Amino acid sequence: MWSTMSGWLHGAALAGAEKQSAEAFTALALRWLTTVAGVIRTHAPQVDAGRYPGDDATIDVQIAAIGHLLHAAEERGVDTALPALLKEQMERAAALGHGSDGYAGVIEALRRPAV
Repeated sequence: MWSTMSGWLHGAALAGAEKQSAEAFTALALRWLTTVAGVIRTHAPQVDAGRYPGDDATIDVQIAAIGHLLHAAEERGVDTALPALLKEQMERAAALGHGSDGYAGVIEALRRPAV
């Protein structure tokens, strides 16, 4: 819950830096949440099976994408701690051999906390 709420707040801060209201951003975020609900339904059996097909977007692709978000936030003076943490988790999953897996493979990094 907190990750989702903080992600929304980060998005609202980024939108606000572009003079867009939180309400306008929320309309987009709600459409996005519908998509995420479907993704979670797809990822649940992958997590249970321990197999994460990378047929939608691999963790390596997600690392590159979140790099763009970090750059956009930095350029606008918006805090980058949350996306940096998420990128770190993705990078740990990739280091564990899951870079070509789908995003659900990040669970392998979460199951093995950084030392």
